[in-house]
Amino acid sequence: MEYLRIPLAPQKQKLRELSTRAELIPRGSVYVAKMCLSNLPASSTIGNVMKTRMLVALLVVAIALPWAAAAKEKNPTGPRPVIGWLNLQSGSRNLMVSGSDLQKVKRKLTQGLLLPVFKTKESHGTELAQVGAFNLNSGSSELGWVEIQSSELKPPDSYPVDSELLRSLGDPYLEDFTAEHTDISRFLVRQTEGPQLLLCYVVTMPLSMAKLVIFTPSQGKFLPGAALNIPISEMQGGMTSLEIRDLLGDGSDCVVTKEPFREQAETFGAHMLIRKLLAGQFQTLWQAPVQFRNLSQYTPKMQILQPPEKNIGAPGTVTTGEVTFRASGKGQEPVWKGKVEFFVIGRDKAVDSVSIEKACPWNGQEFAPLR
Repeated sequence: MEYLRIPLAPQKQKLRELSTRAELIPRGSVYVAKMCLSNLPASSTIGNVMKTRMLVALLVVAIALPWAAAAKEKNPTGPRPVIGWLNLQSGSRNLMVSGSDLQKVKRKLTQGLLLPVFKTKESHGTELAQVGAFNLNSGSSELGWVEIQSSELKPPDSYPVDSELLRSLGDPYLEDFTAEHTDISRFLVRQTEGPQLLLCYVVTMPLSMAKLVIFTPSQGKFLPGAALNIPISEMQGGMTSLEIRDLLGDGSDCVVTKEPFREQAETFGAHMLIRKLLAGQFQTLWQAPVQFRNLSQYTPKMQILQPPEKNIGAPGTVTTGEVTFRASGKGQEPVWKGKVEFFVIGRDKAVDSVSIEKACPWNGQEFAPLR
């Protein structure tokens, strides 16, 4: 059977242009529809076919372009130029990031964070800044928008960018692979005397490396000082939270973190630690578990110890708790509140439990221990 070849009509030319636009969209972010528009068979319905294809092409482009834009914002190529810095010294703030379904997701940024600013804009009378922030829970960096005041922004040369910090740390951060896969979360820490210190949480997930590093300002530069290695592995992802708080009421800051631990297959949990930076060194002021599962061993006979906080972490127990801070004198003190559940061999559910609430006041040197 012989088919009639139809000259290229203006509608067909538009379809070909739309097809070209669809093919230019990044393949990793959308489905690409290709159209073959030559040698169409003669048919009385060819007009309907052309209209249908035009609608399909327009639909592909309409769906693809927002996804392509979102992918470009979420995965930028190369380092973005920093136009300023934002310090959350006055308190936490909400970060708006784009989710996988293009819906905005709100995440709370903790107090004390120092964030690089990449651009600013105004929306409905509110000034916004696009910032980069490391998500401790997911172990990845995020790009999002946060509300700001113009007076909060500091000049771009106020603090070093990632590449400068990594060069100052030396090996292994001088290697291209390590530097490319390293994320840095910055915090400003006030001292009783002297300038603010730059505290950095430096994480290289592919190499299971993480550390807290103190950088001290000196003659326009920030020099690395004391460092703490933070355990990290496939089973243990490093710190899950870090915030800066003035707990002593003397104008200096404390570093409050949650850090997972694992001793055996069924003995693991997470500690809250309160540290202070004194003379360029880390000093631990308080440590208490907020999760503690110890089912790797059991006692021959279940017993509830007194006072009840002695049961935290005991064999055959599961502890869950939280720490809040309440005013005490000029500062604040941690208050631990939670419960300990007791288990015996052969039973999936707890056979007993005790509730605990205990304040840990400051004694002049440290906060009173929980246990």
